[in-house]
Amino acid sequence: MARRLPPLNALKAFEAAARLSSFSRAADELNVTHAAISRHVRALEADFRTPLFERTGRGVALTEAGQTLAAELTKGFDLIAAATNRFVRPARRKRRLRVTSDPSFAALWLVPRLGTFTARHPGIELIIDASPRLVDFTKEDVDVGIRWGGGAWAGVESKKLADAELTLVCNPKFLRDNPMSSPCDIDGELLIHETAKECWNAWLSVAGIAELVTPTGPTLNGDLAIAAAEAGQGLTLADQIQAGDALAAGRLVRPFDVVATRFGYYLVCRLGVKSSDAAMAFEAWLVAELAAFADGLAAANAVRLMKAGKTAKAKAGSRSRSARAR
Repeated sequence: MARRLPPLNALKAFEAAARLSSFSRAADELNVTHAAISRHVRALEADFRTPLFERTGRGVALTEAGQTLAAELTKGFDLIAAATNRFVRPARRKRRLRVTSDPSFAALWLVPRLGTFTARHPGIELIIDASPRLVDFTKEDVDVGIRWGGGAWAGVESKKLADAELTLVCNPKFLRDNPMSSPCDIDGELLIHETAKECWNAWLSVAGIAELVTPTGPTLNGDLAIAAAEAGQGLTLADQIQAGDALAAGRLVRPFDVVATRFGYYLVCRLGVKSSDAAMAFEAWLVAELAAFADGLAAANAVRLMKAGKTAKAKAGSRSRSARAR
């Protein structure tokens, strides 16, 4: 025999209004209007031919029939909820990915771009641990790392991401106040050290002034050295990945087109362990972002060199005309 049931939405509306003692709160719970709750209750009262609520000046109150019906409906809806909750799949948990990174790379390049990764992979909970120390993947809860160096680390698998191409940078105003026509004009007191002294040795050698210039400025970590250069406190060495955004924005300039390649950036993980889907997604995103960044930097450098060439040509022409005038 078929069950004879009033409309389910009407029963839900009445039960919520009775349980919450308010049509307004019932409307909020069910995400409907106050008028919809009132309409459902009136339809039930017409169907049962008995009032379920008494309308008072302060609101509504259940009648005796309403109290009886409400108690039974609440039991029934509780049973339905208990029965169905066993079959409702829980919300899918995010896959966690913990990444360790050199602090300078994380602050100056990685973090400003993370929004594109999280937007593309909302199911991955990304945790960035910015630390200069080399983590032990066999003992620590870390999935992948980004390291700067030569790439030969024991117990890890490493994949080269990019070369660390070192270039001299400074604030544009600093360069105007301290004009230099060649690396030989550099004052060692204006050179801000990084803790990795071998970087300065490599660049000075490529510039051909290793025997002429000795850096004697303050010693700072990479991101701090770049911040000091942006603030106009001197010249510093920076790899073009870390300084790329500041160069593109004009906060830093390159006095000379002298580049020294020293070490590189590597993606590292535990040796012999298959990467998770989250780690592979991060690697693919990282490689693509670095490639796009390199293309943009190369294009910007080409434009800069073209402008510099036009400026030099114009100055040469001006000197030539001035000489003829004399």
